[in-house]
Amino acid sequence: ITIVAAPNAGTLSGGQAICIGGSTTFSNPGSGGSWSSSNGSVAPINSSTGAISGIAAGTATMTYTVIGSAGCSNATATRTVTVSAPPSAGTLSGNQAICVGGASTFTSTVSGGSWSSGNTGIATINATTGAISGVAAGTATMTYTVTGTGGCSNASATRTVTVGTPPSAG
Repeated sequence: ITIVAAPNAGTLSGGQAICIGGSTTFSNPGSGGSWSSSNGSVAPINSSTGAISGIAAGTATMTYTVIGSAGCSNATATRTVTVSAPPSAGTLSGNQAICVGGASTFTSTVSGGSWSSGNTGIATINATTGAISGVAAGTATMTYTVTGTGGCSNASATRTVTVGTPPSAG
């Protein structure tokens, strides 16, 4: 009589949140198994290396299977990966020419981001509303940033404001 140890699929590890176009690799402390994905159109996995590619937004369950032998059943372990769409900062608009002491407001076609000024000595901007105040003559780049989630990087868009000196009547 030959007694064979039951297969063990082990405990899976690896990053579970990736962005479309991103990747992660699941690993397993054991060996001899193969990987499969429940949804290859969202996140296919390399059957031998565990390398996963983010193709479309959604979730997919990855399964590591060790084939049983000598009457033992297969052993499996699963881990889910979530693929997120990258954020967009949208299209920026607003009056780009103001006077010292003057004001303008920049907007984006996408909500939920925050504004910042590249040169607060020239122009300041309200982080939430996009309201700009001219401080001194010159140009300043205003940046609108939408925070990335689910393994995606932040998205930013910029727009320049020119602050002019008010004319003098003499």
